[in-house]
Amino acid sequence: MGRRRRKALRLVRRTLPKVFACPRCGMVTVRITSHEDETSHDIMFLVACGNIGCGLRREFRYPAQKADIDVYNTFVDDFVKAGG
Repeated sequence: MGRRRRKALRLVRRTLPKVFACPRCGMVTVRITSHEDETSHDIMFLVACGNIGCGLRREFRYPAQKADIDVYNTFVDDFVKAGG
Protein backbone atom coordinates (compact mmCIF):
# COMPACT_ATOMS: atom_id res chain seq x y z
CA MET A 1 0.00 0.00 0.00
CA GLY A 2 1.26 3.35 -0.95
CA ARG A 3 0.17 6.94 -1.02
CA ARG A 4 -2.27 8.21 -3.62
CA ARG A 5 -0.70 10.33 -6.31
CA ARG A 6 -1.70 13.94 -6.36
CA LYS A 7 -3.34 15.22 -9.56
CA ALA A 8 -1.29 17.65 -11.60
CA LEU A 9 -2.86 21.10 -11.64
CA ARG A 10 -3.49 22.61 -15.05
CA LEU A 11 -2.73 26.27 -15.44
CA VAL A 12 -5.38 27.89 -17.64
CA ARG A 13 -4.22 31.13 -19.19
CA ARG A 14 -6.86 33.57 -20.35
CA THR A 15 -6.38 35.39 -23.62
CA LEU A 16 -7.80 38.65 -24.88
CA PRO A 17 -11.05 38.24 -26.83
CA LYS A 18 -11.30 38.61 -30.60
CA VAL A 19 -15.03 39.45 -30.62
CA PHE A 20 -16.57 42.05 -28.30
CA ALA A 21 -20.04 43.05 -27.06
CA CYS A 22 -21.91 45.75 -28.97
CA PRO A 23 -22.92 48.72 -26.78
CA ARG A 24 -26.07 49.34 -28.87
CA CYS A 25 -27.63 45.90 -29.40
CA GLY A 26 -25.87 43.96 -26.61
CA MET A 27 -24.84 41.02 -28.83
CA VAL A 28 -21.26 39.76 -28.92
CA THR A 29 -20.68 40.62 -32.59
CA VAL A 30 -18.21 43.55 -32.68
CA ARG A 31 -15.04 42.83 -34.65
CA ILE A 32 -12.02 45.07 -35.14
CA THR A 33 -10.00 45.08 -38.36
CA SER A 34 -6.93 47.18 -39.08
CA HIS A 35 -4.81 48.21 -42.04
CA GLU A 36 -2.09 50.76 -42.70
CA ASP A 37 -2.94 53.93 -44.61
CA GLU A 38 -0.55 54.20 -47.55
CA THR A 39 -0.31 57.99 -47.67
CA SER A 40 0.03 58.93 -44.00
CA HIS A 41 1.31 55.54 -42.68
CA ASP A 42 -1.26 55.70 -39.87
CA ILE A 43 -3.02 52.57 -38.69
CA MET A 44 -6.73 52.58 -39.59
CA PHE A 45 -9.03 50.56 -37.32
CA LEU A 46 -12.57 49.66 -38.38
CA VAL A 47 -14.88 48.72 -35.51
CA ALA A 48 -18.10 47.17 -36.81
CA CYS A 49 -21.03 45.27 -35.33
CA GLY A 50 -21.89 42.10 -37.26
CA ASN A 51 -25.58 42.25 -36.33
CA ILE A 52 -27.43 43.32 -39.49
CA GLY A 53 -30.14 45.19 -37.59
CA CYS A 54 -27.64 47.22 -35.57
CA GLY A 55 -25.18 48.35 -38.25
CA LEU A 56 -22.90 50.22 -35.84
CA ARG A 57 -19.59 51.16 -37.54
CA ARG A 58 -16.77 53.52 -36.62
CA GLU A 59 -13.26 54.21 -37.93
CA PHE A 60 -10.29 55.24 -35.82
CA ARG A 61 -6.85 56.48 -36.94
CA TYR A 62 -3.75 56.08 -34.77
CA PRO A 63 -0.11 56.83 -35.57
CA ALA A 64 1.06 53.53 -34.03
CA GLN A 65 -0.30 49.99 -33.62
CA LYS A 66 -2.65 49.51 -30.65
CA ALA A 67 -4.18 46.43 -29.11
CA ASP A 68 -7.75 45.58 -30.15
CA ILE A 69 -9.00 45.92 -26.58
CA ASP A 70 -7.69 49.52 -26.42
CA VAL A 71 -9.48 50.42 -29.65
CA TYR A 72 -12.68 48.79 -28.38
CA ASN A 73 -12.50 50.75 -25.11
CA THR A 74 -12.08 54.01 -27.06
CA PHE A 75 -15.05 53.00 -29.23
CA VAL A 76 -17.29 52.35 -26.21
CA ASP A 77 -16.19 55.60 -24.53
CA ASP A 78 -17.07 57.61 -27.67
CA PHE A 79 -20.40 55.78 -27.99
CA VAL A 80 -21.37 56.54 -24.38
CA LYS A 81 -20.17 60.15 -24.64
CA ALA A 82 -22.31 60.69 -27.74
CA GLY A 83 -25.37 59.50 -25.88
CA GLY A 84 -25.81 56.08 -27.46
